[in-house]
Amino acid sequence: MAVPARILLLIHRMREADREMEEVLIMWRIRRLYQRVLLRRGLLYCIPVLNRRVRSLLNLERVPLKEDCRLSPEAFHTLMGLLIQDFERNHGYSIEFAVIVTLYWMAAGMSYRTCGNTFDIARQTAFDIIELVLDRIIGIIKRVIKKPDNLDQVGEQFSRMADSPAFTQCVGAIDGCQIYFIVDDAERNQEYINRKLYYSINLQGLVDHKCRFTDIFVGFPGSCHDLRVFRHSGLYREGVYPPRGYFIIGDGGYHCMRDPVTLITPYRNDRNVVLTEDQINFNFHLSKARAVVERAFGLLQARMRIIFHRALEVKFKKAVKVIGACCVIHNICIDANDIIPHDRIIRRRQAALRPETDGAAFRDVICLAHNLGRRQAALERQ
Repeated sequence: MAVPARILLLIHRMREADREMEEVLIMWRIRRLYQRVLLRRGLLYCIPVLNRRVRSLLNLERVPLKEDCRLSPEAFHTLMGLLIQDFERNHGYSIEFAVIVTLYWMAAGMSYRTCGNTFDIARQTAFDIIELVLDRIIGIIKRVIKKPDNLDQVGEQFSRMADSPAFTQCVGAIDGCQIYFIVDDAERNQEYINRKLYYSINLQGLVDHKCRFTDIFVGFPGSCHDLRVFRHSGLYREGVYPPRGYFIIGDGGYHCMRDPVTLITPYRNDRNVVLTEDQINFNFHLSKARAVVERAFGLLQARMRIIFHRALEVKFKKAVKVIGACCVIHNICIDANDIIPHDRIIRRRQAALRPETDGAAFRDVICLAHNLGRRQAALERQ
């Protein structure tokens, strides 16, 4: 028997009414859920301010990126170009978002919880993202922190900085600095107390004339002397840089040596030794050339607050990775001409592990060449 059309129309209208009621119930549930989220997160007027700041970072706007992540868009694109080649995601966030979260954490020196709240992600997610990006940055360290190709050009710039032609064979300046660190090893915590009585890790850096790191050595306790750290570094043990005929310079904390690494230091003003006028003048010009390594640490301090403005509250292995990643980002920013103004920071013998040749005689030759050139220039001006 055929169903009347009027009954079919009624059934159709009832089904439509049921669907409309279902949609109303769904919208009501969504509205209730949204209200619960608002009550949990706070008032509505606080949310757009946070989103606007994060959105400006994700859009790579120059001022917020420079203020919050401490690097320019040009330097950020260079970093992304190096990372994106071997970057494998293990989460749903984009590579750019992961890098921005890590840079924000490194530049601000904040906790994982605060960083997660800033970007509206969980604390564990922030930890995983930062760990992943740090590993990728350490993976490109050999492509960024490397020896210069044109040593003669580097020597010319050091000669210009020292205002002396005797430094045309100088290809680097070396020094060390202390990085604040919360020790997680209760048995060895005394080893990390430096002479200023706080826990720290040693960072040894060799820089060129542009304040770029050409070699770093991280991980020795803060109580170790600069010379001991140097003798355990790969730069000393390998003895291949600088090549024969070139030299690097350091402060009075190092030994003047010819082999295995040609390292020139100032003449020591001991009680039993009175420096001549030529030696004093040489020390002055050497300090002018060596100031570049102090400037490099100052730029690193101004950019990366996580390793200078507060103690690193991470495990030791991760602390070494964080310091290495900061040096990589520093080099990328120097190449991109991204400089942050900074206040100048103040910096300050044991048995040799390899046979060393004293470098005092070679230093005398450089000092003689420097003073002969100085006197010749004075005669020409007359």
